[in-house]
Amino acid sequence: MIAFYLKKVLGMLLMPIPLTLILMLVGLALLRRRPRLGRGLIGVAALWLALTSWHPVADRLLAPFEDNYPVFDLSQPVEVVVVLGGCHASDNSVPPAGQLCSSSLFRLTEGLRILAANPQALLTVSGYAGPDARPHAGVMQEIAISMGVAAGRIRAFPQARDTAEEAALLAPLLQGKAFALVSEASHLPRALPFFTARGLAPLPAPAMKMSSPDSDWRLEARAALKSERAFYEGLGRLWQWLRHG
Repeated sequence: MIAFYLKKVLGMLLMPIPLTLILMLVGLALLRRRPRLGRGLIGVAALWLALTSWHPVADRLLAPFEDNYPVFDLSQPVEVVVVLGGCHASDNSVPPAGQLCSSSLFRLTEGLRILAANPQALLTVSGYAGPDARPHAGVMQEIAISMGVAAGRIRAFPQARDTAEEAALLAPLLQGKAFALVSEASHLPRALPFFTARGLAPLPAPAMKMSSPDSDWRLEARAALKSERAFYEGLGRLWQWLRHG
């Protein structure tokens, strides 16, 4: 439990924007006693924020995490479509799909596309509630049903807090079955080993790709989001190596 929350807190602090704020605050604190060092840290923080918010840099940071798997081939039959959990924010003033963060919406959309090509397949959705009132798996299940998927074709796993727990909970259902593993292109290289380590043979199904070979040259929030995704996956792989080898 402590390791789980430590991972979340450290991961949040080491993202590009929080790291920029930390550097600026340290720089401001040093201005009186060590003005040269303080100004240097503030300058480094400003440059860091600019570079990570610039598409050419952000695309170069993220592309190595995304260039592993092609779009899922629908001619390849599967028995189960596994949509890994992401994030949402419950809000009754918007439709259920509007409560999903963009990555989860892309994951579910790709999962439903694959499910439609395999009429006998099951759909699994997962994810715990976290700070929200509803488990993520429940929100995904509700949306899938509203999109025409029969309730009997869906298995929800609302206890899973991360990919390792998803693999552990789903393993009994997936043993010996062909299944598509749906997540972002950047997340799949880290997600797959959790499933293969349990003797499973997942078929990677990338739901979205954020980096582009033709970078926009603007400084903007979309680029900062790409950099954040690259840092998130880089730190996730480091944590995975430290915990699981």
